[in-house]
Amino acid sequence: MPLKIKVFMWYLKRGITLPKDNLLKRNWKGDGSCCFCSSAKTIQHLFFDCHVAKSVWYALLFTFGIQPPVNFAHLLGSWLAGFTPNLRKPMLVGVVACCWAIWLTRNDAVFSKIMPNSYLQVLFRGMFWARLWSLLSKKEAEDCLRKNCQRLEGVMLEFTANGAWNFRRRLQDSG
Repeated sequence: MPLKIKVFMWYLKRGITLPKDNLLKRNWKGDGSCCFCSSAKTIQHLFFDCHVAKSVWYALLFTFGIQPPVNFAHLLGSWLAGFTPNLRKPMLVGVVACCWAIWLTRNDAVFSKIMPNSYLQVLFRGMFWARLWSLLSKKEAEDCLRKNCQRLEGVMLEFTANGAWNFRRRLQDSG
């Protein structure tokens, strides 16, 4: 992963990024609620408790049968340690890419007033970053990451297209 992403994750683990609760402590003049669901905005909420984050994490559960992490200490500790040594690095890159995508999407919503159309936008943005960062890995880890990004995207597209959340059918039925 690029150095700025490692620093970003270090900040998240230590609780010193600037979601709205931390911005308000610095006299930021804005709404302190979540831009996605209007709950109180905290690091925990943004990355694990908000419906947008939960959708991203449950995509992992649905696709790979992997229980989602519950917080950053869990994610970077026992959750990651639960994988075999050869899977730890690709998993770390993948989940950090999801966190980065959540963060970027949040920034778009707060500062540019651009809301995602669906959690798939956030998920696919994360998979874009995971693929990009996979180029910094050894060949085996890169292949594993690329294959699993493709699998996750395929399963989620199939899931949404086959009735579980078929936006095309809903649009056709209402017209």
